[in-house]
This record gives sequence, structure tokens and C-alpha cells, in this order.
Amino acid sequence: MSESNNAETRIEDWVAKEGKAKRRKKWLWILLLIAAVVLIVAIVILIWNIVKKNKKFEPLKDITYLSGLDVMCGPNGIAPMEDGSFLVTDVFGKKIWKADKNGASVYAGATTEKDPSGEPLGGYKDGSLEESLFKEPWAIIPFLDGFAVSDTENNAVRLVRGDCVETINGSSDVLEMGDMGVIFDQPTGLAADDLGRLYVADTGRGTIYVITEQGRVEVFEEGLNRPMGICWADGALYVAETGENRILRIKDGTMIVFAGTGEEGDEDGLATMASFASPQGVCASDNGVLYVSDTVNGTVRRIKDGMVDTILEYSGKELSTYPTMPVGMCYKNKALYICDVFSRRVYILETKE
Repeated sequence: MSESNNAETRIEDWVAKEGKAKRRKKWLWILLLIAAVVLIVAIVILIWNIVKKNKKFEPLKDITYLSGLDVMCGPNGIAPMEDGSFLVTDVFGKKIWKADKNGASVYAGATTEKDPSGEPLGGYKDGSLEESLFKEPWAIIPFLDGFAVSDTENNAVRLVRGDCVETINGSSDVLEMGDMGVIFDQPTGLAADDLGRLYVADTGRGTIYVITEQGRVEVFEEGLNRPMGICWADGALYVAETGENRILRIKDGTMIVFAGTGEEGDEDGLATMASFASPQGVCASDNGVLYVSDTVNGTVRRIKDGMVDTILEYSGKELSTYPTMPVGMCYKNKALYICDVFSRRVYILETKE
């Protein structure tokens, strides 16, 4: 082989080696960049976890409660009255109480016999406030010129108006009908829109029904997993989908996941990354801030500007001072009213919005 050919071969070998070296160097930089990104993400996660573990909640010294409710009352739902007091559903005593900061008295529901454990049996009866009977009055909201009440065990929706109680289950050509109208399957949450329509979370069927102004019952949304607390705000229905640990928003026929991954947990942060544990109550403030009773976690959560944070939680203190099993809520005059079945109290938390 000639000397020129040998030189050309050596040059080609050198060029090939240089190319390999450059490629190795390029991949080395890529790997270093990936490692740096992973390291930064790990540091951010570590800092976030440290911040979360050391997060300080505002002192609850300003929290108060509605007094005068019987010690055996199991408050579950609450609605404001025009005179400044509140109506509270009692799932233990099977009654409805009228309460304020100064005291409380039975508003509707007669006294019934008790079972062997001492819990009133309740019943089903329309009529005067004093003679009416409920089996499990769950939610209550202002509706028409009175208050709608979901009577879960009776599979009925009742209307407390004036001095009497009546059933307003409505009619349907496709749903099973009984003596009192449509037979619901464990109705729980209630909400009313600006047009006078009533929304019912039919937990047993996984369906949200709407009772129109004409009294017809129509499907609003179906295929849900145990929907419970619902509220109407800014043209949308918000749903605590208890069985899926998340909050939904239904507006203009479109349903989206408003908050929650669907996994059970108690993570704060971005609404899409936050987690809940069987939330059963939801309500909105005048400014559109959403509050959630995260029932199994024993906390109250806030959804604002796409973020979820915990504003109230039990932290090992006296049970009577901190909610432990919050359910129904309502918002009035910059204060959040929280029904706690376990603690048997209605707590009042100033939101300072």
C-alpha cells in the first residue's frame, strides 16, 4: 500500500474517532442535563414535603358554635333563615332544629319511640310541623318560599313551608312512582338554581336529578359514584362525588373534575393534584370560593384560584372544640357554618373573605 493511502486511512480513522468522541461528549452532556433536572425536581419535592410537614394552621381560637342543640342531636345539614337563625337537620333525633348563637328549639318533627340503642325510630308523615315525621333528614336548603329537605331513608324530598311539611318528589314517566311521587334511592344533597329548579343527589343510583318548575323529574347527570353534597354557584352545579374522592363541576351540559385526583388522601396544592377522602359536603361563598367537608379526613378544605388548602382540621385537641366528621355546610355573612355529626355540634368559622 502506498504511503498516501496509509495517510488517508489514518486520517479517516482519526476523523471516525473524533466523531465518536464528539458523540460521546454530546450524550454525556445530555445525561448530565437529565441528572440535573432529576436532582432539581427531587430537591423541590423534598422542600415541598418539609414545608407541608411544618405547615402551621391558623389558630382556631376564633371558632365558635351554635349553642342550645340537644346533646344527642346529630347535625347534618344547615340552611340560613331570614331572621338570622338557622335550620339544622338532625339525623339522630329525626327532627329539624331552629338554632342561633343563643339557643335552639325543635322546629319540625315529632318525638317517636326509641330502638334498643336509644336512637329515635322516626317515621314518615306529612302534616303540621309538630306532627310531621322524618326518618333521616339529611340536607336542607332554602327553596321556593320554604325549605327543601332530603329524607334519605324515606327516599323522599320534603318541603317545610309555613306551618306544615309536604312531600315534593315530583312525577316521571320513566322512574318508579309511589304514593308520594318518584321513589328516589337514598337522596342526600340538594341544590336550587336561579330558575327555581331543585337538584337532588340520588346517592343510591349515582345520579343527579332535577325537579323542574312543573314538578317533572329529569336526569341531570348520571353514572356517578355515590354523589352526596351539591351546591349551585355561578351557573354551575358542584358535586362532592364521595365514592370517587373528588369534586365535580357541571356547567352548560359539560362535566369536569374540578378538584381531586380520585385517589384517597389529604394532599393540598393544585386542584388537579389534590386529594380528598369521601367528601360529603360542599358550599360556595358569595365570592365564588368553594368549601368542602372532607368527611373521612375530618377536615374542611378550600378551593380558590385553582388551589386547594386545608383551613380547618382536628389536631388532637378536645373533640368538642374541633370538627371531626364534618358534613353539611352553608355560608352566611363571611362565616362558614359546619355541621359535625360526630362532635354533635355546628361550628362557625370566620373566613375573613
